[in-house]
Amino acid sequence: MSFERVVEKVRDNDVVLWVGAGFSLYAGMPSAHTLRELIINSCSEEEKGYFNNQSLSDAAGTFVDMRNGSRNELHQILQDAIDVEPKSLWAHKLISEILQIDLIVTTNYDKLFEESYGRELSTIVSDTQLPLANKRTRLYKIHGDINVPESIVLTNSDYTNFFRNTDKPLWNKIKTLLAEKTIIFLGYSLSDQNIDFLFDNVIKDIGSFQKEPFLVAPGLPPHILNRLNQKKVNYIDMTGEVFIEKLHEEIKKNF
Repeated sequence: MSFERVVEKVRDNDVVLWVGAGFSLYAGMPSAHTLRELIINSCSEEEKGYFNNQSLSDAAGTFVDMRNGSRNELHQILQDAIDVEPKSLWAHKLISEILQIDLIVTTNYDKLFEESYGRELSTIVSDTQLPLANKRTRLYKIHGDINVPESIVLTNSDYTNFFRNTDKPLWNKIKTLLAEKTIIFLGYSLSDQNIDFLFDNVIKDIGSFQKEPFLVAPGLPPHILNRLNQKKVNYIDMTGEVFIEKLHEEIKKNF
């Protein structure tokens, strides 16, 4: 089974955990839908009419345009929603206790990993931080940090710039990890544009996964499972929290 294979790979210190927004929801962090609503609700009644059927990235871009290109108000909305006391950290703390997981990539802006690991974590947001990453576990925040406004990737133009800059040192490091380690995707769906970008662009640059990737998500429908099979991605039918709880139990059992 896929889960048993993952356990063995974790025991061998052969994984990179790639974490998306779905894994922060239990801690009280907002979903993409909630962030979109917060942005729209901060607008006037007249302005709200311009957001029909827009995604979060579309809405964020429209909002910045309405503010004459200033991102200050957008960042304040994000900070008020994300830079808050979490409801819980239990699943993130369990990860911090699995010493064989020492490489984490995330597209989340929140500070949940930092709060869970304390001083045992090197957080990397920019190229200049790569040489300073000397702690036991390294966290690559490829879409930015809520406390570093200029690092945030959210609007369509942000994504365009982000996708164009995969030849920079930080992304070269990520590509090396992809080529050398087993990737476990947690907190994503296959409809997520981050995953599509990863499969359609980054993987193309390194040829293919040298090791089989895994996607952890609950109850995916048959047509999504077909896509996974085509992309040679192993599927684990669990929520992220249950997966981490079971993984923690198995690793500690035979530590």
